[in-house]
Amino acid sequence: MLTAERAIEYYFAIVVIVGGLSVLLGVKYTLRTWRDLPKAGWRGRSFGLGLLALILASFLELPVLLLESWLALAFTAGFIEEIIKLLPLGFFRNSPGWEKWKLVIGTGLFLGLMEGILYIAGIIALGEDVYLISVRAVLIGLHTVWAAISIGFLLGGSGWGRFYGLAFSMAAHTLYDLPPLAVVQGLSAGAVAILGAVSTAFMLATPLMAKRAARLALKLVPEEESEEETEEPTSEFTF
Repeated sequence: MLTAERAIEYYFAIVVIVGGLSVLLGVKYTLRTWRDLPKAGWRGRSFGLGLLALILASFLELPVLLLESWLALAFTAGFIEEIIKLLPLGFFRNSPGWEKWKLVIGTGLFLGLMEGILYIAGIIALGEDVYLISVRAVLIGLHTVWAAISIGFLLGGSGWGRFYGLAFSMAAHTLYDLPPLAVVQGLSAGAVAILGAVSTAFMLATPLMAKRAARLALKLVPEEESEEETEEPTSEFTF
């Protein structure tokens, strides 16, 4: 008989395999656009904003955590964390679009990395199953790819379509968190399995959305850069 605990073990195995492949493809598509854009000193600023994003997200999610409303926490985290990765749009509003694109992706990377380090430290300290470290590692990559999807659509899209990427990232993030939190909430194995299946569908769609977002972001290439590239192609890039 399938139990909720067994269902979540299956889900985590799917996350490592399907989520891991989705991250690899998403990063691949994002890097193609990254190297077509001008270089930018993104690491320091993205690290600072990633740290700020982590602090703000933790503070904003704390009331829901204290209420122990676990399903609400999944929706809250998905909404807040995907919005808060967009901090560079406010801090560097006068920067060119391509630079803001890189800074948002960098912020997503460092937010996921710092969050992942804290969770992995907790897994080790509490003596949890080692495979959970792989699950958290995949989430670091997903944080980065979701940020790339959100900002690619926002800066490269038009009309209401600009928000499709952000809406997708929020939904995918929420659905990623729902199955394990549903177990904590005490939902049935069937409910956990259904949530896991829907989350898997979003993970499968993630590379497709990342590819589309990367293509939209190509609109951010400065005209002078595009003209120079047609004259003398270059493969040099910094990530």
